[in-house]
Amino acid sequence: MTPAVRSKPAYLALTLITVLALSLAACTTPTAAPTTAPQATQPPAATSAPAATDVPAPTEAAAEEVELHLAWWGSQTRHDRTIAVIEMFMAEHPNINITYEFSSFGDYWPLLATKAAAGQLPDVMQQDYAYFLQYVNDGLIVPLDPYIADGTIDTSNIDPATMAGGEVDGQLYALNLGTNSQSWAIDLDLFEQAGVAVPDPDWTWADFERISTEIHDALGIYGNAGGLENPQVLNCMLLSLGQGLYADDGAGLGFTDDQPVIDYFTSMVTMQESGAMVSREDQVANQYTLENNPFVQSQSAMYFAHTNQLTGLWNAAGEARRIKLLPVPRATGATQSANYFKPSMFFSISAHSEHPVEAAMFIDFFTNSVEANEILAAERGVPISSAVQAALLPTLPAAQVEVFGFLEALEVSPIRPPDPGKHNELMTNVFTPLVVDQIMYGQISPEEGVALFRDEATSLLASQ
Repeated sequence: MTPAVRSKPAYLALTLITVLALSLAACTTPTAAPTTAPQATQPPAATSAPAATDVPAPTEAAAEEVELHLAWWGSQTRHDRTIAVIEMFMAEHPNINITYEFSSFGDYWPLLATKAAAGQLPDVMQQDYAYFLQYVNDGLIVPLDPYIADGTIDTSNIDPATMAGGEVDGQLYALNLGTNSQSWAIDLDLFEQAGVAVPDPDWTWADFERISTEIHDALGIYGNAGGLENPQVLNCMLLSLGQGLYADDGAGLGFTDDQPVIDYFTSMVTMQESGAMVSREDQVANQYTLENNPFVQSQSAMYFAHTNQLTGLWNAAGEARRIKLLPVPRATGATQSANYFKPSMFFSISAHSEHPVEAAMFIDFFTNSVEANEILAAERGVPISSAVQAALLPTLPAAQVEVFGFLEALEVSPIRPPDPGKHNELMTNVFTPLVVDQIMYGQISPEEGVALFRDEATSLLASQ
């Protein structure tokens, strides 16, 4: 594992930025009902994908009409902003007509699967870190490197570290639409009332348990509103040890020593029993959301959130609240950061596209046009172009100011490879019901839970 790095892309020279208020897959799940735009039509018939070194010549303006199809998931706000940018792009390129469709996150992937089976994937499709590797392995999306090499997609204002998440075997298959990272939001007023000092950025899980307990003892509220059951947090803890939840090839678990994971669950049980953390029973019974949880209600001093969620969290908590972001705690004795820069989502070009150059032109416009990004308003995350970031700088509200300051100072580790294809099945059928729930309900010990997870995960991952 590459040692911890201090990532300082061009945008980190600034002091402010904006973030995504809504995410996904890995972040938040959009709630919009599946919708098809009235003007949407079927995409062009399937053709073979261009070779990585064989780039078609761009269509001459006004010489040939080009039809592109675009698909994404998201909220109504994302739909409206994206449609406005599509119209702006078509106004600049009169020979290119873009039809589009959009849906909720849950409906999006079955929609793409149906189109893939019919050889009719959209020319440009929004992709997620948890899914795009499958599309690469199935030959359904093409490398973007040729379009970067010939200048169709301009990456001169983009730090390579922000693009690494879209790479597979040295080729870029997906361009990041917004950068975020994992964080703990803390209420500064509650920390002050409890007489607890704000920890240093390199704090540990031992610090986290101590602080949660001190706040609970002083104020009678939760120190932490939960989140430790999220496998992404566990993966971050392992990252600080130079490991990961999965091996690089996805064929097995990425850690050999179970003790740090046992200690992690043991700490969860301890905090739950003392009242320093929201219990699993309360989490399940109340179905806490980003907008409705003990942190929002000032009944907890800390809350796990991706940086792109801070705007929504702060709006729900109230603008008068004083909120600060901290990195994810590190394991005891860890030598590197538990954080990494995570793409909020991507754009990819379909192997079915008849017009991949024009598709690349749209991705470039979406990424680098200041005017387009003024409309998009960083709703998909921190823009990866430093020029765009600088242009948006004067318009930022408090939550986005906090996020950029956090990202600017954040020490990060290299991002882990995408989750294996069996990840969702393992989390849904094993990790949550058989490990997290049984440990937190006291049905099995942390030692038994981790052993069970290793057995089940080893078998399932080997069957891919």
